[in-house]
Amino acid sequence: MTRRKPLRPLLMVSLFLALALVAAACGSDAETADTTTPTEPPAAPTTVSAEPDAAPTTTEAPSTTEAPDPTTDQIVVSLSTDINILEQHLFRSTGSYAVTRALYQPFLDQVYVDQDGARIGTSEVVPSPLLDSYDVADDGTATFTLNPDAKFASGDPITAADAVYMLKRSIEAPASYIPLLLPFIAIDSPDAFTVVDDLVFTISPNQPTALFDRFMTFQVFGPIQESLANAQATDEDPFAFDYFTTNANASGPYTLTSWDQARGEVVLAPNPGWPGQVANAGIIVRNVPDASQRAQLLQNGDLDVAVGLPPRLVSELADDPNINVYTAPSTRLIYIGMNAAAEPNLDNKLVRQAISYAVPYQALIDNVMFGNASTAGTLITSNMETYQGEAAGIYTTDLAKAQELMDESGVAPFEVELAVQNSRSQDQEAAVFIQDALREIGVTVNINVLPDGEYSEKLNGRELPMFFHEWFSWGDDPFYQMTFLAKCDAFTNFAGGCNERLDEIIADGTFETDQQRRNELGLEAQQLMIEDADRIYLWSADWILATQANITGVTKDFTEVPRFENLSKG
Repeated sequence: MTRRKPLRPLLMVSLFLALALVAAACGSDAETADTTTPTEPPAAPTTVSAEPDAAPTTTEAPSTTEAPDPTTDQIVVSLSTDINILEQHLFRSTGSYAVTRALYQPFLDQVYVDQDGARIGTSEVVPSPLLDSYDVADDGTATFTLNPDAKFASGDPITAADAVYMLKRSIEAPASYIPLLLPFIAIDSPDAFTVVDDLVFTISPNQPTALFDRFMTFQVFGPIQESLANAQATDEDPFAFDYFTTNANASGPYTLTSWDQARGEVVLAPNPGWPGQVANAGIIVRNVPDASQRAQLLQNGDLDVAVGLPPRLVSELADDPNINVYTAPSTRLIYIGMNAAAEPNLDNKLVRQAISYAVPYQALIDNVMFGNASTAGTLITSNMETYQGEAAGIYTTDLAKAQELMDESGVAPFEVELAVQNSRSQDQEAAVFIQDALREIGVTVNINVLPDGEYSEKLNGRELPMFFHEWFSWGDDPFYQMTFLAKCDAFTNFAGGCNERLDEIIADGTFETDQQRRNELGLEAQQLMIEDADRIYLWSADWILATQANITGVTKDFTEVPRFENLSKG
């Protein structure tokens, strides 16, 4: 009997922010370690402006008939990485993002619908429990009115001054990575943030943008208490980053009870000042780096929730009547970059196109991902807004076409190195399939399994001829995603391709608010990426989360960072 619950695509107005706002944008629950390029909060494809009279709270926790019992209703969650810091404006581990999401409440949230027992976020954005109302004017100025019942964990009220302090801090603090994100929402100065009164503040971008609403759902925009930050500040650390690296006066659903860094364990308790509803008595977060061990502990009943499980373990868990496995389509992208600077034969576009036609895409999804993946297509993946794969002519397996292109290229049979990280066994499995396929068209692939550190060093140095890369952008926005992976001067464009017209499309689409025009730009971008063939777009990995059968309230949002407040036992 299977307990697996596949969550198929929702009919959404549009999928939007690319989960990767540079730090959060590219979060990852890789098979063992967090090995994807770190990027943060994402940008979004199209924003649905919240109406002025939108309901103040839309994040609903599962209803309970009585208060959670603190002796039995704590939820034990295991993540795929440790918790390294709690400062929300610094890059941090995947595990840390889950904890900081519990401690800091952003101003906006998604509307959620129930699908196969899980709460799945839609593209509609509304006020979070921190707000009474939210309004956006025609010029893009957003007015936020705080909920007067919203308090920090200390019991002090959350004020507009606290909200604006956090926003200005995010752009003024030298260590903050948030200035990498703010250009996507047309903010380039702390003057964009204004306190109106104790409960009202405004954000005034330079122009309306497609990404603003989605950005405001990201945890990096959770209020920080100004008076506490000032009290902990020093001349060397004027924004108290050192203090907030290990401490938090929470504005979100939970407060920090304890953090045992040696054991990799964090204990969270419901925040009595948070005006939303927490459906459990607290969360115990445990770091279990080994995916197989996480799966075993879940089956033994020692864990309630496990994330970061590779597809090879999903089938086994799905057959366990005591376990529920949830999967849903995601925009998480796995591709192989083809770096012409490191292999002259790859400088020939026809060779790259031939290789793209030779790859056994469906076999990889079936045999490496065990069906837990969707077609990638291009950097605009099949689960993203503006995806038009058939019209763009995405690559499918066609060995005859591949051989025809190789012959046309005039390039003789050659050898090429394909680098794989030691920690990623599924990429190693995929490499063997690709090696066999490319042999058919005269390309000998030499698989080089490298230690993660060496792999990263060579990837950053653009030394790898062919390489695997995983990327996930918060919010699923195609133009945000392409900014990091395709623009000519992007530091994460490891394939090294450069198409000036594609750069123009990315720049236009990022700020375009008309959906039809966005679709047109998206199609042209896909056609260019297919023509250039700088990457082999392998698959778009599903979101996967496993729980004990008695756990309810599983939630998937724009970031896919685990949400704890809706989890409940029984």
